Amino acid sequence: MSEIMLHFAYLAAIGFCGFSVGWLLLCGDKNQTTRALAACQVLIIIWCLPQLFLTFPLNLTMKFGLYAVSYLGISFIGPCWLLFSCFYCRRQPKTRAKILLFSLSAGDYLMFLTNDLHHLFYLSFRLETVTYGPAFYFHMACTYLWVILGIAVILYDCRKQNLPGYHGAIVILAAAVPLCFNALYLSGTVKAGFDLTPPVFALSSFLLLWAVFRYDLLDVNVVASRHIFDAVSEGVIIYNRQENITYCNRTARRLFFVKNGDSLEQLRRRLFEYGADLEEEIPNFSSPKGLLLTLPGGEKVQLKQYLLQPKEGERPAGILLFTDVGEYYELLRQSRELAVSRQHLAIEQERNRIAQEVHDTTGHTLTMIQSLVKLARIQYEKDQASPDPKTQEETKAYLSKAQELAGDGIRELRWAINHMRQGSSLQLVSQGVYQLTDRVKELDIQVEIQGEDGPEYSHLSGIVYKCLREAITNCLNYAKASRMDVIVKFADDSVSVYIFDDGCGCDSIKESHGLSGIRRRVGEAHGQVRFFSAKGEGFQMVFTLPLKEEADAEQGEAG
Repeated sequence: MSEIMLHFAYLAAIGFCGFSVGWLLLCGDKNQTTRALAACQVLIIIWCLPQLFLTFPLNLTMKFGLYAVSYLGISFIGPCWLLFSCFYCRRQPKTRAKILLFSLSAGDYLMFLTNDLHHLFYLSFRLETVTYGPAFYFHMACTYLWVILGIAVILYDCRKQNLPGYHGAIVILAAAVPLCFNALYLSGTVKAGFDLTPPVFALSSFLLLWAVFRYDLLDVNVVASRHIFDAVSEGVIIYNRQENITYCNRTARRLFFVKNGDSLEQLRRRLFEYGADLEEEIPNFSSPKGLLLTLPGGEKVQLKQYLLQPKEGERPAGILLFTDVGEYYELLRQSRELAVSRQHLAIEQERNRIAQEVHDTTGHTLTMIQSLVKLARIQYEKDQASPDPKTQEETKAYLSKAQELAGDGIRELRWAINHMRQGSSLQLVSQGVYQLTDRVKELDIQVEIQGEDGPEYSHLSGIVYKCLREAITNCLNYAKASRMDVIVKFADDSVSVYIFDDGCGCDSIKESHGLSGIRRRVGEAHGQVRFFSAKGEGFQMVFTLPLKEEADAEQGEAG
């Protein structure tokens, strides 16, 4: 009957471990923690399988072979359990430590296999009895040490509250109970006649699996959350209903000099020193900005509190979140300085634009008036010395021409001021061209539109308008032309403007303020401009504007 119960226990152990391995590999998180636990279960299966056959009739060789299979599982379960404990606590052993662990286990197993040569693992190995040697006890001491070290790692993390307490208790029981049973068996305290350690290990493994189902024992979010909190830059403090701090991460410890287990009163006093009343201000604030604190070191910290609503009559628990907003305020200061700089730049650009407009409309006229007045003064001085009707007529002609130019200049200045903003508000390019040319009476201007104008070109109307205006002004002042032809060509990806006059022309083109203004405007819109002239052949201008985004074109126009 005892043999039947023994076989049932080992079969149950194999079944529990097999189910655990299958579930962990198929349904568990794919990480090194679950793989290490699955390896422990596989080693228990290897440990248990030979035990099913030890009660059968065997010879010495068969018995040694079954022990060889069983001790393969026994030799390596200690290192696997220690690795599982480290992985579970989110610790990463060094490669050299892993090699040392498994090398010792492999050495123990090799001592077992070569026992006939030295008899250090078993002093005697017979069918009826087995007498253990020093190598066996060394092997068991190492196994116990690895399991105890794994338990110590888990206890340490529980004490530091990096692991939930009940999680740690379940994992520790899963290792400690089988360890105790094995110690009782080896010491001879329990006269069972067979080793109960594998079945008990299997039951404890089933307990672990149940904890995985019930409490998300191996869930990464639960286990690693505190490690994640320790890595974030924000300060996190959690306190319970007894107003004890149950967790504070590294940032909170640095900012407020508190630690796990301190009372909330200590934090209250610290915050009060910084000008915040935790009882009066924090629980009642509703602003998403929270409460701003300035720490002695000059750090600016935003404080928010989230309360866990308790049952009636109970104190609330809560979470305090401290966010370093010093960088935000520094960026805000820099953005304000940048806004002021942009404003100054915009003012400077507007001044340059106005200067360009004034030059385009009045500069040349005033220069001609100055020359005529100078000639008139010279003739007047001659008339005073020796009056001559002929020279008086010349002086009168000079003054009359100067008056005419002054009138033209005033008219052009008014025209420029009235239409200074007009180019940017036109809806169509052709609309601005026609409006501009219709106002000019001194020239016969013929306009030809090629292609179809549309709203997609309207953001270029300001540039076309101002460049054409400068061309007309130059023609009136210098070209002595009687006719001008303007061709506006709309393509799929650009607008091209061709301007020709029948003026006197020139052999060498000098780009004065007006022509350089045209080149600058076109260049800022990512376009191209060319000037052509020859003596007696008039002046020609061609500029092409690509169909860019409106923002880019307006930036070019603003110059």
